[in-house]
Amino acid sequence: MSKKSRSPHPAKAPILRRPTRLIQSLQRSLQGEARGQALVLLAVSFFALLAFIGLVTDVGSIYVSYTQLQRAIDAAAVAAANNIKFPQATYEERKTKITESARELLDLNDITGVDDLEAYLCDDAGAPASFQALCPSSGQPARKLVYIQATQQVPVFFLQIFGVRSVPITASAVGETSAVDLVLVFDTSESMGVNTVGYNPGDFRPNAAITGCNITRTCQPLEQAKAAAQSLVANLFPGYDQVAIVTFSYRAQVIQPLSDELGTGGVVRTAVDGINLHDDAPAALVKWYRESPWGGYRPFNPIWPDDRDGNGMDADPGMPCVDEFVNNADGTLGDPVPDMWDDDTGDACDRDDELDAFDWNRDGYWGTCPNTAYCPETLGGGDNIDPLSNTFEDTSLVSTCSGCGLRVATDVLRATGRRNSTWVIVFLSDGVANLSDDHDSFNLIDAGFRYGFCGKNPNTSFWSSYCIDRNAAGSFSEGRFCIDNTAAECPPSSTHTTESGPYSVEDYAFDMVDRAALLFSENEHEPTGEDIVIFSIGLGAASGGENLLRYMANVGDEGSRANDPCAGVPALQNCGNYYYAPNASYLSQIFENIAGRIFTKISR
Repeated sequence: MSKKSRSPHPAKAPILRRPTRLIQSLQRSLQGEARGQALVLLAVSFFALLAFIGLVTDVGSIYVSYTQLQRAIDAAAVAAANNIKFPQATYEERKTKITESARELLDLNDITGVDDLEAYLCDDAGAPASFQALCPSSGQPARKLVYIQATQQVPVFFLQIFGVRSVPITASAVGETSAVDLVLVFDTSESMGVNTVGYNPGDFRPNAAITGCNITRTCQPLEQAKAAAQSLVANLFPGYDQVAIVTFSYRAQVIQPLSDELGTGGVVRTAVDGINLHDDAPAALVKWYRESPWGGYRPFNPIWPDDRDGNGMDADPGMPCVDEFVNNADGTLGDPVPDMWDDDTGDACDRDDELDAFDWNRDGYWGTCPNTAYCPETLGGGDNIDPLSNTFEDTSLVSTCSGCGLRVATDVLRATGRRNSTWVIVFLSDGVANLSDDHDSFNLIDAGFRYGFCGKNPNTSFWSSYCIDRNAAGSFSEGRFCIDNTAAECPPSSTHTTESGPYSVEDYAFDMVDRAALLFSENEHEPTGEDIVIFSIGLGAASGGENLLRYMANVGDEGSRANDPCAGVPALQNCGNYYYAPNASYLSQIFENIAGRIFTKISR
């Protein structure tokens, strides 16, 4: 039997070509764990994204709420500051008004959830340091400042997960009612006494002893205008606001410089009470005012009737006349009473050494009576008043220098007004301008214009029309002339001239408006004026001067001639800063309205 041979080496193990079940199980386990981790990371990322979106939403909501709150607080500060202006209220009453007005503005702006509203004035203890730094120190001009701060609870959304339902935000603002420097400008020409009992336009004597309306305080409508102005003064704040008083008739004068003593018994109210009517020369006593025996009114000098040739002197060539007696209708001489008309030429006569245009002693004779039989001895020897002892303004028959009043009011603000205050002029007149400044009252006017811009001699039209600027048709002129040295500086649409006549007293008043308030002009070379707000009031018969008063209100509103709020508005109606008062009973309401329109501003 044969034997099988044996290999010297043992047999090798077979090579494994597939994972074992253990490995397969391990692999499946690792793959499941990775998927679980991914799910966890995905979940964490999702919640992080939600948190981010939630925070962004809450922050955005808080930011929007803060912006709305700050705007509301700014408005509330303005409203609060506006309530500082009530000087009649006690400090506690004003503080209550300030707080209530601020809260009302917050409500109007739909600000809810305010649980802390604070209001501080400069005199309050505990005011924030940043606010106290704005308040003037001792010796500095007072300022009407108020500090308003409010804290609002803003609801949140995402943060509620952590128990936070709202977040507080705080906003603050400083409001300021600008201090006011105001000049009241009163027309005190005799026409402001037209409603006085016993008024006689030809011979009204407001300064007559005992019975004169300046003595008895019965000049109307002047007294009603003064009472209405007192209500405006009462609405301004003593110690903060200032008021000056300017009057104008033949010329303008400051009867009270700027003062903050506005209370009862203060110098401003006392000055208003003391305003008097100007005593114009008695037109009924002017012989040349009457119709000439030769028909019509002869040219004469309405500012100084004794100066017939306009040279500023009583000595006129060719005078006195030889014959001064009245002619009968048949041409024969009548009663031998001087009538101041030359029977040969029809010209008015006068003497060079007497103010004989007026029958000053009211004896029916002008000048010295040549026949004692016709001159009662009890009335004296005539009207021999020395012209050198009287200024010609005592004999002027015109007395409404509107440009004078505006010029002086502007000078008051320029010289003594506070630069950080609001400058205001309130201008009241009842008539048309019929005078201007002259060289004696305003030295920038050339000395050659003896009577300002009322014409240079009796041959010009302004003498016979009482210096009123009328066009050829007899209506009030609407054209404007410029008398500046440089034609390039004239207002747009004006005509340049070098003579008084074309350039009138009304043109002068227009220029004084520009000097006061014009800030913008279409002509880049035209000089501009000050930043002054002007309110104008036309009383009663002021319709003749309404063109000027509306111009004041337009330029005095925004400093520009453009965008006139009175354009297209019929005459005798309120528009913009212009008020029309048919009679003095309207003045109180008008002055109160003006007081409410003196604007407020945010300073911070």
